[in-house]
Amino acid sequence: MPESEENPYAAPSVGLHPLSPAEEKQWSVLTHVLAIFFGLVASAVFFFIYKDRGPFVRAHTATEWNFQLTITIVQTLGFVFCFGSVFGSFASASNGTPPSIGLFFLGYFLLIAIRLVGAIWGIYAAVVANRGKYYKYPLAIPFVKA
Repeated sequence: MPESEENPYAAPSVGLHPLSPAEEKQWSVLTHVLAIFFGLVASAVFFFIYKDRGPFVRAHTATEWNFQLTITIVQTLGFVFCFGSVFGSFASASNGTPPSIGLFFLGYFLLIAIRLVGAIWGIYAAVVANRGKYYKYPLAIPFVKA
């Protein structure tokens, strides 16, 4: 068989094809919606799977990934305030001083507020993506470029 002929029995190539505009929009919306429920895990999975499949879906998955990383940092700070103050209260109680509960409530309300704000902005981002427009979350730290 000459070298110039293609093998008719060869396996098809497995490369990823670019998404159509409708598919890009669909996956962008799904990225934002699932990140509301599954957070950092969903945004990471969608970013690493779809980042090279089209510019629109890359922009939305990168934006969601950045926002979820920012939320994770803020939630970690809230957790530290919340439970750090509890353990600090135990330490100060041994000295006879009253426990400091203010940081506990600050951290607790920070944890609740960031989840509510994240859900509201996530729904809005999904609506914007469904309209075929680009969106960037306010206050999100840009860890990954879109």
